[in-house]
Order: sequence, then structure tokens, then C-alpha cells
Amino acid sequence: MGKPTVDLASAHLRHYEVVGRKTPSEAEPTPKLFRHTCFAPNHVVAKTKFWKFMREYHKVKRANGEVFGVRELKEKRPGVIKNFAVQLRWYSRTGPVNTSKEIRDTHLARGVSRIFNELSGQHRASFSNIQVIRTCTKEAKDCTRPNITQFH
Repeated sequence: MGKPTVDLASAHLRHYEVVGRKTPSEAEPTPKLFRHTCFAPNHVVAKTKFWKFMREYHKVKRANGEVFGVRELKEKRPGVIKNFAVQLRWYSRTGPVNTSKEIRDTHLARGVSRIFNELSGQHRASFSNIQVIRTCTKEAKDCTRPNITQFH
């Protein structure tokens, strides 16, 4: 048959940090630097997400800006299971939805990938319609969801 196209054990998204700014001009010789962290399958999509962020929130288009660097953020302790909280915004057929999810995994990127897969399966949300607002690591005592606390 052949090799399966999707590796279920690993994440299809990676955690990236993109740094860029508006191109310097005479009116603004030292523009402000912006750092955007995002989850994307590769560095090209991460840069695209950065420019979407800059266009929507800072009124800077790709033609008038420059990227200084794209780097992949690695997990500091990949062998330890952690509890993550993820705040999301996604667009359903009826309008935008703000939600928070808790996930338990060894890697943040793999946990976010599982959340993306869950949203696409249960709510028909596509990858481009999901926006990760904030992620953080939670202590065991701070978790509230029953499907997470059952493992403590």
C-alpha cells in the first residue's frame, strides 16, 4: 500500500517566532520592531501569518516591510508531560467564537495541532480561520477541565 501520508504521533504544526518591522523612511527612520509567535507547518506559512498580523493590527503591508528572522521555538523539556492552556479565536459559519482549551502533552506544538484537528473535525473550522491568541503552561492544581484533571 505504501507509507501513510499523515504521521499521527507527531505534530503537523511547529511553533515559530517571526521578527520584522516597517521599512525605514525619512518620516520614520527607526520603526518599531514586532515579534509574532505563531503555529505553522513551515517557515513560509509562519511569515505569511506574520504579514497577516501586521496588515490587520499595525497597518503595514508586506511591500512596505521587512522580516529580520524566523526561528522555530523548541520545547525546553520534551520528555515531561505538561498541562497547556490555549486561548483561541475561530470563525464559524455564524460568526467569530472566542474559546479556551486545556490540553495535556509533552510539546506545545503537538498539543496545539491536536486542538486544530479537533476544531476542524467537530466544528468545521479550517486552518486559516483559527487564530491562537495566547498559550501558557498550567500547574496541575489550576486545571479545571475534567478530561485533563483525570490524569493528575
